[in-house]
Formats: sequence, C-alpha cells, structure tokens
Amino acid sequence: MRASGARFAKILYVDTDFPRLKKLRKDLADFEKVSEMSFSSNRYLEFNPPKVNKGTGLKKLCQELGYQLDETMAIGDSFNDLAMIKAAGTGVGVANVSPEMRADCDKITEKTFDQGAVAEAIGRWVLPDYE
Repeated sequence: MRASGARFAKILYVDTDFPRLKKLRKDLADFEKVSEMSFSSNRYLEFNPPKVNKGTGLKKLCQELGYQLDETMAIGDSFNDLAMIKAAGTGVGVANVSPEMRADCDKITEKTFDQGAVAEAIGRWVLPDYE
C-alpha cells in the first residue's frame, strides 16, 4: 500500500455485522502500515492517520495542560478507546465494555454509559468522599 501524499482525517466504514467487520480488518491488514485501525460500537471500522488515536490525544492534552498521565482517568467501552485506556493512569471500562478489552482495564464500572458510568467512575474512584 502506498501512502505518499495521501492525507485524510478519518474514514469510517459501517456494517452491523461485527464478524464481517473483523474479517474486513483482517483482509485490510496492510492498511495498518498507513493508518490506525480500530472498532467502535461493534458496527464501525475506523481508519485514522498513523499514530492518531485517543491515547495520543490524551498524552498531548496532558502535555498542553501540564498534567502527568498517571493523574488521568479514561473511560471507554470499545476498541477505539483502548489506546486511551492503556495510556491513562487509571483505565476504566464501562459495564458493557468489549469482553476482549476487560483485561486491559484497571477498573470496570457496574453501569453502562447510558446508565451513568461516568458519574459512577468519578464517584467511586475520583471523589469517593464527596457528598
């Protein structure tokens, strides 16, 4: 695959058949040389420019704001969140996080995003004594 001169912000491929998306990613393995590939919501295959992901974004944000990565908490549910979860000081998966990602999470909430997982994570692990 040739990447010279190729520029893109993001490519999003949609398919509700997740096994077919996994096969497509495998078939397009050479694309990993010129892009960051990840799944989100079990229906999207995302292509970002090389080294562009939520993990590098979190690192850049910390640099800009003067924080250390170990002072951060990242919360996610899908593979497009994985680099961020791994980069953060505390990586949190929500209750319905992709099963293949659970081992990469430091903590797992009892709630999904729709049920208030972010509030739960802040209440349990950032401000547990706040009333």
